[in-house]
Amino acid sequence: MEDESVSILRSEHQHDIEMRMVSEKKEVISVAPKSSCDSVCRFLKQENHTSESKERSKSTTKLFVLIIFYAIAMLVEVVGGFKANSLAVMTDAAHLLMDIAGFSIALFAVRASGWEATLDHSFGFSRLEVLGALLSVQLIWLISGILIYEATDRMLHKSSEVNGALMFGVAAFGLLINVVTVTFLGHDHAHHACGHADHDHDHGHGYGHSHGHGHSHDHEEEKLCTVTEEYGTKKTSNINLQGAYLHVMTDLIQSVGVMIAGSIMWAKPEWYIVDLICTFIFSIFALCTTIPMLKNIFGILMERTPTEINVGGLESDLMCIQGVKSVHDLHVWSITSGKFVLSCHVVAEPEDSSSEILHKIRDYCHTKHRIHHVTVQVE
Repeated sequence: MEDESVSILRSEHQHDIEMRMVSEKKEVISVAPKSSCDSVCRFLKQENHTSESKERSKSTTKLFVLIIFYAIAMLVEVVGGFKANSLAVMTDAAHLLMDIAGFSIALFAVRASGWEATLDHSFGFSRLEVLGALLSVQLIWLISGILIYEATDRMLHKSSEVNGALMFGVAAFGLLINVVTVTFLGHDHAHHACGHADHDHDHGHGYGHSHGHGHSHDHEEEKLCTVTEEYGTKKTSNINLQGAYLHVMTDLIQSVGVMIAGSIMWAKPEWYIVDLICTFIFSIFALCTTIPMLKNIFGILMERTPTEINVGGLESDLMCIQGVKSVHDLHVWSITSGKFVLSCHVVAEPEDSSSEILHKIRDYCHTKHRIHHVTVQVE
């Protein structure tokens, strides 16, 4: 009887050990995909960071070369415009100075995008780009105002003869610089080869902020990996180099206009008014180009909702997320152009998990609206 009891106990004990071993195997199997996906996500983030650093270095080099080209062209046009007594050439030189300022701001923005945020500057230093753009606009208005005043004075007093031949030659040199620059930038503009991967910054502020750790479903982890990879590779156009390309094309057209005016005064020196007309046209054009920039700067500094985001639609979509009862105090603003921030209060259904709701909201904002700094308070 005792042998049978011992045998039964032994078999039950062996059965318990086998059950625990099976349970542990299942647990290991269920965790393995998540661990694997974490490794993939970590690898993709590291790969995207390396790619971003290379592209930032490439953009910096191109913008620096542009500044050198334009500085040479500007110096030639300033000296040539002064000797030729041509306000149109001086206006073209002033436009080059504006572009140099713009390229310098873009160069600084590319460099500053790699700076780490500090405790005192928790959002980083991206907004320095906006302040630099504001300074550039003020410079444009100052120089354009001076040139318009000088052109008006010459027109009223009917003075100053212009050297058309020298004016034509200086404008031709400016055109040559612009053609070289367009060729230099053409490959990147045509194929959109430069880009910056967006950063995903989700910092905790004591409001139940989502960090994406400890999710219960493996397919959600895989989706996060897909999103990370997509944002590391999809955004392949560099807004700074595209903007530089447009500036150069505008300068090229302006150089052609100055060459035409120079050729006219070369043939008819008494038609000096053509030089003044070109000055008015180019100066007013330069002033008009600053209006959209001023609107954008004003909107960012006033923390206006970005025009790229429909807040009404965003709020409606957040309300459709499972577990969200209501949304209030929704705010979306820009740190700088293209870098959005969101904060809101969410009333959750009692039976739903707050962490799951936060995860869904963060994923939606990342994938749908490219908002990568999301702060949510769950109530």
